[in-house]
Amino acid sequence: MKKLGIFALSILIFASGNAFAGGFQIKEQGTKSMGMANAFTAIADDASALWFNPAGIAFQEGAQVLVGGTVIIPKVDFTSNSSNTVAIGTTSSISDQVFFPPHLYVSYNAPDGRISYGIGVNSPFGLTTEWPTTAPFAGAAQYGRLEAINVNPNLAFKVNDNFSIAAGVDYALMYNVDFNGTALRQNFDGDGWGWNAALLYKTDQFGFGVSYRSKIKVDATGKSRNAVAESANAITVTDPEMLNIGVAFLPNPDWTVSFDVDWVNWKRFTALSFTYTPALTGVGASLSVPENWKATTAFRAGAEWRYAKNMRIRAGYEFDPTPVKDEDFSPLLPDNDRHAFALGYGYDFSDHATLDLAYMYVLFLDRNQTASTGTNIVRNGLYEEDVHLIGISFSYSF
Repeated sequence: MKKLGIFALSILIFASGNAFAGGFQIKEQGTKSMGMANAFTAIADDASALWFNPAGIAFQEGAQVLVGGTVIIPKVDFTSNSSNTVAIGTTSSISDQVFFPPHLYVSYNAPDGRISYGIGVNSPFGLTTEWPTTAPFAGAAQYGRLEAINVNPNLAFKVNDNFSIAAGVDYALMYNVDFNGTALRQNFDGDGWGWNAALLYKTDQFGFGVSYRSKIKVDATGKSRNAVAESANAITVTDPEMLNIGVAFLPNPDWTVSFDVDWVNWKRFTALSFTYTPALTGVGASLSVPENWKATTAFRAGAEWRYAKNMRIRAGYEFDPTPVKDEDFSPLLPDNDRHAFALGYGYDFSDHATLDLAYMYVLFLDRNQTASTGTNIVRNGLYEEDVHLIGISFSYSF
């Protein structure tokens, strides 16, 4: 127990100084799972189960520490189209960016084999988008940033040799958030609490898992500034509920094939609504930017081949639809439906130490935006986007 507390403290120190992410939701929270396109809910056989399905730690012996992260390299290009009558023939691209959101997990299975517990610290939600100040829409949407940490202790109970359940508490800290245009800059930070529950059924040939995470309401405060005044702001941001359901098949000892369906209730993200104290000169006592996102369901498939005693290769595919509606589109979140293709590799140095590597290419469908109206007509254009991700993690069991 003392060792677990020391490891948990180390996690907090590490993550609080370095968590940073590109994109509002970052699903790559473990390297082994990333190599299988995150179709991991019914597998959950390393310490990253604390995020994907905490019931999985009940089937892991002894203690395990897993540390890693994901290099994220996004690219977005904008070209105005014929519906953008204000900025005809304009092109722009986001600034070159490389991000590395880390993750750390510690799990421990008690000697009786029934009770397991652990803690995970990661960055499942994040954002950074920086357009040049010369972009036609920069007045209202030039720079967006969200730096966040999620701390998630869990307790798992092994009901019998094949079935386990788990529950935990989520603490979300949004510690550095900006939504800026060149005309109005707004920053804030805050925190909130949620909970999670999961179950896992496993045999030698089959697995079935369910993992649920509640919404987290984050009450935040900060500062808003324009060319003539500054005011304190207040805003509430709600991280959405998430439900993951997965199945896994092991046709023989060397192969695992898995499938996941993931539901995210992005309907929680209805607006960015600020209140100002005192009223902000030139803006007023409040400002609400509509978002009106929709819930999404993503589909994932993955496979692992244990081609040698201490080596494995993995592959996966996912389709993840966008929650962003055309009429409320913002260049600060230039999202669209996406396809992801993943490869992974695992190597055991010993019975206790494992290295995992993964690569993922995310191809966004081109968004030919034409639905922005009024002063937002400058947002209309073709958005072309892709992302390269490289994952690495090291785990040690004892």
